[in-house]
Amino acid sequence: MILILKPTLACNISCKYCYLSAESKTSNKFDVKFAKSVLQQVKDILAPNKKRRLKILWHGGEPLLWGIKNYTEIFAYIEKEFERYNYSISIQTNLSLINEDFIDLFLKYKVSVGCSLDGPKEIHDTQRVTRKGEGTFDLIMEKVELCREKGLKLGCIVVGTKKHIGKIPLLYKFMCDNNIGFKFNPIFNAGEAKKNIDNYGLTLDEYATMAIELFDLWFYDNKNKINNSVFADIASGLISKKTSHCLFDKNCQDNILAIAPNGDVVPCGRFCDDGLKQYAYGNLHTENLNSILKKIKISDIYNRYKCIEESSCSKCEFFAICNGGCLYDGFAKTGDFKSKTFLCSAYKKIYSHISNRLKEEKLL
Repeated sequence: MILILKPTLACNISCKYCYLSAESKTSNKFDVKFAKSVLQQVKDILAPNKKRRLKILWHGGEPLLWGIKNYTEIFAYIEKEFERYNYSISIQTNLSLINEDFIDLFLKYKVSVGCSLDGPKEIHDTQRVTRKGEGTFDLIMEKVELCREKGLKLGCIVVGTKKHIGKIPLLYKFMCDNNIGFKFNPIFNAGEAKKNIDNYGLTLDEYATMAIELFDLWFYDNKNKINNSVFADIASGLISKKTSHCLFDKNCQDNILAIAPNGDVVPCGRFCDDGLKQYAYGNLHTENLNSILKKIKISDIYNRYKCIEESSCSKCEFFAICNGGCLYDGFAKTGDFKSKTFLCSAYKKIYSHISNRLKEEKLL
């Protein structure tokens, strides 16, 4: 189970491609008492099977705005209450607010830290900016160095935009030089990104071309050993006919719980935007988690996979490891939960390319 906790949607920077709208980024936060209540209910659900893996992901907005006092209390609570459970903790941050106290806390409780960095300064500073429009590259790299000095390892998300076209080798070299493993995700036409899509958006062919170029750089690189979890998952999926990435789960709603700052339980973290409130399954301030889980099981969202399976998707050679792709990606394009991912044509090109590379190396 992946438990996504969003204590706040507020953020201290203003990325050009943010999937949340400005209206959603309020300073509302849930308190520690509420967070403990959520975790206790999850614990009770997992009690019959303590070996079931639980990933607790803190997300935002910018989750570090919740404050070190709150995290110190909640991590200690998790360590005590989930002692006999198979759990891990991670946090996804823009890194701008991290300091030695946060780093020491994360090291103490073995918290995995993911950050956002879009490559070298000339790219990063065009899209990850402050509210005044100033680039954040120098600040983030300062924080990367601080984490490295203290022994805290970082993973990274790179959001691919038009600014990366023709610069994939530059991006890859930069990440290798800084020894940062990363995912390369395309920009989504949602939230604030809608206002900037003409300057930053990608066509499906542009995304596929960049992803393929990046895969080859990574696949044939015998010198650098940085991780790319999306490519690794696709490659292993093609070999094993199984996938472990939420984007390609047969039914992600069996494994994901996302909690918004107001207590709403939503299909995944991307549904926390104010404009999508109507798709919440329920609210944990007025209902318990067990009752909400029952509603999930009979929802149209939960039954999406059946529609995908009965569609032309089932005839695709990659269906077993794609399963129609991300639920949100399909919905974002059509407003219909029964839709497959809008990235379908790009994924087919990427999957075909990776498949061919694996065959050339006699791995498939």
